Amino acid sequence: MLLIALLVSSNLGPIPPSDGLPLVELQSMRSQLTQLINHHRSQYQLTQLGMDQLAQQAAQANAESMLAADKMSHIDNAGRTPMDRYLALGGKADYYGENVGFRSPAVVDPVLLWSVLAKLDEAMMAETPPNDAHRRNILSANYTAVGIGVAVGPNGVFIDEDFVGYHPK
Repeated sequence: MLLIALLVSSNLGPIPPSDGLPLVELQSMRSQLTQLINHHRSQYQLTQLGMDQLAQQAAQANAESMLAADKMSHIDNAGRTPMDRYLALGGKADYYGENVGFRSPAVVDPVLLWSVLAKLDEAMMAETPPNDAHRRNILSANYTAVGIGVAVGPNGVFIDEDFVGYHPK
């Protein structure tokens, strides 16, 4: 399991934080980020990732945990690892990996928020060996699905990408 954190900052300027993203915007950001991840995978002739509902719940919970703690981490405020969170929701996987990212200050405008998420993705894809764990997660043939978590608040923008894979039966 590859676990590593990414800290990326940009100069888009602060926008007053809210109590979180409206559900429709959250779903849109998740969809756009999944499409971007699948675009990267298609460039390497890898299968497209589907959406795993439980991984998404686990990813969202960790994004919110990081926001509340004002700390980027793979271990949530309850001391659970990514796989612990997934298993607690009833998930079963043969492979599980997580990418996390952070940007401060918070942005709530959808256009600026998408720009932040795209820059985080760009930074992950620009990684080079041996420090390329995010990129390897995105491009791993072991994964078949992804869950995306995005949390925005006074402490910034936190994202969590949870990748899931299963052995063929």
